[in-house]
Amino acid sequence: MNTYGIARWARCAVVAASAALALGAQAQVIDFSGTRGAGVNQTDVLLENLRLLVPVPNPQQPGTTTTVESNYNILFRFDPATLHLVPVGLQQTGGSGSVQCATAQVTVFDALRGANQPLANASVTLGTRSATTNAQGVASFAGLAQGFFTVTTTAPNYSPANQTVLLNCSAPNQVAVALSPASGSAGGLAAGQFRTILTWGENPRDLDSHLTGPAASANSRWHVYFGAKTSGDMCALDVDDISSYGPETVTCPPTASAASALRPGVYRYSVHHYAGSGNLGTSNANVRLELSNGQAYTFTPPAAPYTGSNNVWTVYELTVLADGSVGVAPVNSVMANVSSSSVARELPIAEGTGLGQAESPSVFRNLAK
Repeated sequence: MNTYGIARWARCAVVAASAALALGAQAQVIDFSGTRGAGVNQTDVLLENLRLLVPVPNPQQPGTTTTVESNYNILFRFDPATLHLVPVGLQQTGGSGSVQCATAQVTVFDALRGANQPLANASVTLGTRSATTNAQGVASFAGLAQGFFTVTTTAPNYSPANQTVLLNCSAPNQVAVALSPASGSAGGLAAGQFRTILTWGENPRDLDSHLTGPAASANSRWHVYFGAKTSGDMCALDVDDISSYGPETVTCPPTASAASALRPGVYRYSVHHYAGSGNLGTSNANVRLELSNGQAYTFTPPAAPYTGSNNVWTVYELTVLADGSVGVAPVNSVMANVSSSSVARELPIAEGTGLGQAESPSVFRNLAK
């Protein structure tokens, strides 16, 4: 379902959830005219800027009323048993009684060059606010409520990006966004390519991208990561980041490659917490998978008992069939305490067959920088 369809579905769910409230106050109005919906992850959708208009007695003119407006963001979770979107979170973002104590700096990068190329004059929309990035690629926001918000970023000659961030009032919120060059531009995806872009927050300072896939030799798999950026001839790590925020970008076949087609098989992408405080669950990590047909998938870390460094989040599997068609399956599993031993650059295929599997822990052991 596209974003428009999700938004319509979410609006219907809000109406149902608000029915009891409406019966208690017939004159109040729930206004959806300025709302927008966006997927947060594989199960949640965020509906932003629902307006609640409530008539209250006007103390200046007895016998009359005045309207008080409040604004809300509502988080829904998909229930596969009922095929309904169930409200799981409500936050007030504006109007009487709202607390707007959060600030945010959104830094926009070129996904293929990372911190070496921040993007000036990019347009950033955070909730209902908009700003333009400065020469350092930074758009600043103040007076925001805390909670989930959608960040939409566009720039000339780049593909637009949407991601959801969790803002709080305890410290300035640093948000990283990496845009991929648009199709037809230098570095843009050509037919048959796909690209994975990882960004995150200040902590942990070092998250790493890992992609494995089908090797040319039978019954083996290659492993692309910071120590083997072009292993296996099908994919390449365009940029590696070791000091917070990212991006880390992997393109298949590699950017500007002469390869014309992806080798059939399963391509599995994982994120390894290599170093730094905090954990994947609190990192504000965002993985965006972009296909050459313009379709994009967004992934965020699942709820899990994270232990800190050496956690591995297996994000997705992309399967290429013999006819070139592509299917994407979320995995969204977490492994803990991955340590010691060595990395195999070519992996037995038994360690990576079938959908929904995590990599063998041996893939992430004893990784030295």
